[in-house]
Amino acid sequence: MTTATSSTPITEPDLVPVPPTPSPNDLGPEQQPGLFGKLFFPVGALILIAWGIMIALSDPVPKVDFDPTQEFKLEPLFGTYDGFFSINKGVVYLAIAVLGSVLFAWYVNRKVKGSLTQNSKTQSAVEGVYEFAFDNIASALPAGKLFNRYMPFVASIFVFVWLLNMTSFVPLPLNSHHNIGDVDFIYAFGVYAVTSNIFCTITLAFLTFLVYHYEGVKAHGFVGYLKTWSAGQKGPVLFLVYPVEILTNLVLKPISLAVRLFANMLSGHVLILLMMALAGIVGGAIVTSIFAQTAGVAVALAFYLFEMGLVASLQAFIFAVLSAIYIGSAAEEHH
Repeated sequence: MTTATSSTPITEPDLVPVPPTPSPNDLGPEQQPGLFGKLFFPVGALILIAWGIMIALSDPVPKVDFDPTQEFKLEPLFGTYDGFFSINKGVVYLAIAVLGSVLFAWYVNRKVKGSLTQNSKTQSAVEGVYEFAFDNIASALPAGKLFNRYMPFVASIFVFVWLLNMTSFVPLPLNSHHNIGDVDFIYAFGVYAVTSNIFCTITLAFLTFLVYHYEGVKAHGFVGYLKTWSAGQKGPVLFLVYPVEILTNLVLKPISLAVRLFANMLSGHVLILLMMALAGIVGGAIVTSIFAQTAGVAVALAFYLFEMGLVASLQAFIFAVLSAIYIGSAAEEHH
């Protein structure tokens, strides 16, 4: 060890110069909103007010009972329910989501295998989706073979359920109980969530249910898998624990997947329909009509954006994460 003496000079470390803090003048001119940004809200407000005045001053229209459940009826668009083949709006929305999933997988596969450059927007988007599924969804799976086997499965569930939810906010002319004018085959526009149909969500949950129990039997054997339902308990307490575990594994877990997705999407679309109904059926004095038209459409739009921007993605994420948790827990000794 060396010590500093009178003959040993002590040198100061080199100091890295700190760049000066830029002043507001150095940051360039402040970005101003474009013409669209300046006019969007005032023009939109004027349109809503003008619409309310027009409705309020027009001839009175007999009010009819509004039943939001009518929007969820699946009447055949082609064919009949008595026939072997029929297509309703649920089938159309489901087909759009399936087609979107297939095109997304084909496009990603083609770009990854083809001339995908390192800094392209496509690669950034693909890597973002992959990292999100890898870190936030599939992380519920145990590391190893089970993770490698089912990471694509839970990621695919997330993408498919997300597309099902997002397509439910696309207005399509499929409301067979409302026609435009007097033309029977020109239907009114509306939105419909396939995942607001309990049979759709039960089918998706049943797929996870099959994988969940398959992995449990594969990891422990049939008898050994049933033993894991004891939750590590022994003795007389099993008479209390085991029925609860049977109910949880055979009923509650798939129902929790199906009902959570179904209830959230159904309630969101009902709220949107009720607010739009407020804009369409509330009448009376001119002030009341204008308020109903403006407030109803504004609140419906707020619910619409909230459901589309948050709830649809959140419910797809929860469905995929719970699927990963259930599959991973089946291979554990105690769960």
